[in-house]
Amino acid sequence: MLLQLRIENLATIKEIDVEFNKGFSILTGETGAGKSIMIDAILLALGHRGDSAMIRSGQEQTVVEAIFSLTEDSEQSGHLNVRWELEESGIAVDDEIIIRCIVSEKGRQKRFINGNSVTADFLKKVGRQLINIHGQHDNQSLFQTSTHLDFLDGFSKLLPLRKKVGHAYRSLQEARKELIELEKKYAERELRLEELKSVIEDLSELNYQPSEDKELRREENRLTHFEKLTTLLGQVRNQLHEMDGSVLEQLEISRKLLSEAEQIDPECAEMHTGIETAFFQLEDSYRELLNYCERVEADPQRLNWINERLSRIQHFVRKFSLPDAEGLQTLHEDSLKEYDSMQQLGDDQQQIAEKIASLSKQLQNHAEQLSRERHKQAKDLDRAVVDELRQLGMNKAVFETRIVSSSLDEDNNACTEKGIDQVEFLLSVNPGQDLRSLAKVASGGELSRIMLALKTVLTSIDSVEILIFDEVDSGISGGIAEIVGKKLFKLGERHQALCVTHLPQIAAFAEHHYLVSKQMQDNQTFTKINPLNTESERIHALADLLGGQQITENTMELASEMLHSFQNKPLIT
Repeated sequence: MLLQLRIENLATIKEIDVEFNKGFSILTGETGAGKSIMIDAILLALGHRGDSAMIRSGQEQTVVEAIFSLTEDSEQSGHLNVRWELEESGIAVDDEIIIRCIVSEKGRQKRFINGNSVTADFLKKVGRQLINIHGQHDNQSLFQTSTHLDFLDGFSKLLPLRKKVGHAYRSLQEARKELIELEKKYAERELRLEELKSVIEDLSELNYQPSEDKELRREENRLTHFEKLTTLLGQVRNQLHEMDGSVLEQLEISRKLLSEAEQIDPECAEMHTGIETAFFQLEDSYRELLNYCERVEADPQRLNWINERLSRIQHFVRKFSLPDAEGLQTLHEDSLKEYDSMQQLGDDQQQIAEKIASLSKQLQNHAEQLSRERHKQAKDLDRAVVDELRQLGMNKAVFETRIVSSSLDEDNNACTEKGIDQVEFLLSVNPGQDLRSLAKVASGGELSRIMLALKTVLTSIDSVEILIFDEVDSGISGGIAEIVGKKLFKLGERHQALCVTHLPQIAAFAEHHYLVSKQMQDNQTFTKINPLNTESERIHALADLLGGQQITENTMELASEMLHSFQNKPLIT
């Protein structure tokens, strides 16, 4: 929903800040008061290009700021798409988005969403999901042929069936992709099998064990420095026990002396215990040293074998470009798995081919069923739209949903996620006029009425929640205008609808009325917009629309009667 619009220095607007509400709102004012400027401001906020001629005289820039709420409170809400678009672009989104556009006197434009600079194309893409403007503008999803299929399926309640088509289509595409990968692998299969076989044979023969490299290097270091190791250990053994005055001999003496001292003063017990503990620990270490020296011996043959083994391990580490020797075991295991998998490719190909055949048949059945339903339901849509156009005074209009269906070939290449149909809405407004695409058949107020008819029929599935109708009253009056007002009010139940009008029959149905006016001050023109919050203000505004230059008492009575009557009149369905 459009919550607020702030405009600075746009044409005759100096500064205005207006808040909008849910439901059906109208914008009225004298010709030239500035109603079109409001539409121009909204178009700027939707990414349309502005220029320096729009800037109020004497000012440096125009600023337009629009605030939208993104609360997801309706079934057809397109706000999830808006959120996704913004979040994918790195723009933080809460329950509101703020769009700010600046046009400088040099014609440069800056656009921001929640403070993030964006391009015009991106803003247009987001804007089309927020607002449709119907009139002499192009911000209309119904003018994009690509959306017509979605509108038909929504109107016909065919989206569940289309979902089945989409699921079958995506599954088929995945299976085809999988088959292509298998065929590619199969073409390279023999060469790859030979490569894997060679790797497996090499590594099976090597039979590398976990951490073997580290353990061999420790043993190689011990055997290489055997003489130095035995010399060092002999010196330690001698110091501990085998020389006169050895460490253990001295500790034994100290232990006995402290034992005697403990008899004299118990306070020496702790020292006696410490020395005794050290003595026993060194005795244990000495015995371990003796055992180690008995085991260690020179082994030139073992050393040669270790060096050869390490050299062979390093050879394969380099051959397979591995970071270290531990990768040899992983490579061996992976190669065995891939070898087994490659040998099964033939079986896998057959299974995938059978899966593709099954999915193709499933897709064909769903797509053809969907196409048949579309052709049937399109007639109902055409009748509903023509009926709406008749009510809006377009008695000669012809509307047709044209469906072009493709024939499914054996590869199902004619099908997409949405099926085998292309849909386009065609219209003829006047007798003898050929049916043509919506975007080419009309302009201005006539176009607004066409869009109003379509929106009325398609309102339940239209994801754009803000509808603005400009010039919808062009060429109509009286009873037709009253019907237009009723339909706009009805649209306001599901959408935020804003209409620019000159007709009191339309304005009387509005839930909210905004008056655009122009004032002169110090030889300058200022456009203002004010919400009419009281019944008296609304009656006077309706009287202005009903009367001429002078508003009589009869005109005021008629305006009051119209407001009270239309606000309580039952709506057409």
